Amino acid sequence: MLFAQRQEAILRAVRLHGAVRVTEIAERLDVSQMTVRRDINVLAEGGLVARVHGGATLPRAARQAPGRQPVVAHGHGERWTVGMVVPAASHYHREVIQGARSAAESMGARLSLGVSCYDLGEDRIQAERLLDSGVDGLLLTPSAPLGEAGSSLEWIAELPVPVTIVERRRDPRAGLDALDHVTSDHEQGALSAARHLAGLGHRRIALLATATPTTGWLARGLDTATEVFGLSREAPRVLDHVPGEARLLGSFLDEVIASEATAAIVHTDEQAVLLAETARTRGLRIPADLALVSYDDAFAALANVPLTAVAPPRHAVGRTAAALLVRRLRDGAAHVPPQQTLLAPRINIRASTTS
Repeated sequence: MLFAQRQEAILRAVRLHGAVRVTEIAERLDVSQMTVRRDINVLAEGGLVARVHGGATLPRAARQAPGRQPVVAHGHGERWTVGMVVPAASHYHREVIQGARSAAESMGARLSLGVSCYDLGEDRIQAERLLDSGVDGLLLTPSAPLGEAGSSLEWIAELPVPVTIVERRRDPRAGLDALDHVTSDHEQGALSAARHLAGLGHRRIALLATATPTTGWLARGLDTATEVFGLSREAPRVLDHVPGEARLLGSFLDEVIASEATAAIVHTDEQAVLLAETARTRGLRIPADLALVSYDDAFAALANVPLTAVAPPRHAVGRTAAALLVRRLRDGAAHVPPQQTLLAPRINIRASTTS
């Protein structure tokens, strides 16, 4: 069925009943619910309907005409509702959520949350659930880096509401260039850690990281630092460390010693603390024999030897993303072009790199 035909069918139903539900229209027209949401969004932009929780109603003026019971619209003209999908309710993402919530509330918007448990399919399910609830825009953190997910993210570009991608760097393979992106500049974060270590005289800097969407950017940042500061390429790098495997920490430390590396960048805090303890049992002194920089800074300051750490701007990422999305909702098409916003992490110097 063509859009014009669907449009007429939706308008006819709204005028007849005063309101329609997405699920009912989708079933009646034999199209997807996402298609109906897009149609309703276009009709709402033209002032022909008002988008509400799970469907559409007559515009405000028609609803309040003599003889018709007034209906309070959700999200349009009163208070925006912003949906947010994150891959986990971890410490990292909780701070992003808190930032988004504080910005949304300060701008008169409400935040509604979905968690996808690092499942690309669940990303879409959670987004559609939030759309069904009537959100006006989405903050979305896909469960994988955009380049890795590739064509499996095409559905995001077709969503009927404004979308801001959070904590994922733009990648042309994902086809989401027309959307706003707000993320921590993890590449710059690794570069700042290496700059600090190089400034202390370290020429061989190892890298130990668990496999997360952040890890590839840390490696790129260290690559840049190696070139810019003339560092040795002989230090070991492990980018797929399995947390909880003490044996693997020991093997990594063996490689560090064998390569004569004198410093390491470690992602996350937990692994940095465990590596420091492993080094201590080998008789190595922190930082005299091995300087450590943690990439996380959730609890690095609480380590036995307080860890120098790079702190991604988690709260600021959420705050910036939510503010950008609400401004786009307010300004509509006038708020252009799409923005790619990178926020620089901060390095906090502690005893693990300076005596």
